[in-house]
Amino acid sequence: MEFPITILVTAGTVAWYAALISTALLIVKVLEYYRERTKVVLKCKGNYRVYGEGLYEKLYEKDKDYVVITVINKGKRPVTIQNVGFSQRNRNDKEGILADSFKEGPRELSEGKSTDYLVQQDLIDLEKIKYFVAYDQTGRQYKGKLKRQKKNI
Repeated sequence: MEFPITILVTAGTVAWYAALISTALLIVKVLEYYRERTKVVLKCKGNYRVYGEGLYEKLYEKDKDYVVITVINKGKRPVTIQNVGFSQRNRNDKEGILADSFKEGPRELSEGKSTDYLVQQDLIDLEKIKYFVAYDQTGRQYKGKLKRQKKNI
């Protein structure tokens, strides 16, 4: 004895199915957008010394402390850093651009890569600096505050 199987598909069922699929795809695309966007992080630390021979010996003084600004690309898309500088707390004071960011020109950072910029610590008043900033080639700014640490003796 055979039992016939009948499947009834109504327009309402198809509409609900299409709504669920399109909502799921929308969520996937939004998550993909946020995952792949440019995400740059600045880490700024002071009281560092530069040691080495050759090129570094000519660029950086041995007995001076430096602030190191590390620019890290944590996003999926590559980003090109044009230059790095700082903004001061007092609006009347000028903003600064680090000479170290002009030496090699723009630096392209692919996914997970980083680059360092150094500035001689006694050339700038760290108490007046509000934040350090990196500019990409589109003019977008990425900010980071100086992390205070004890001076090495």
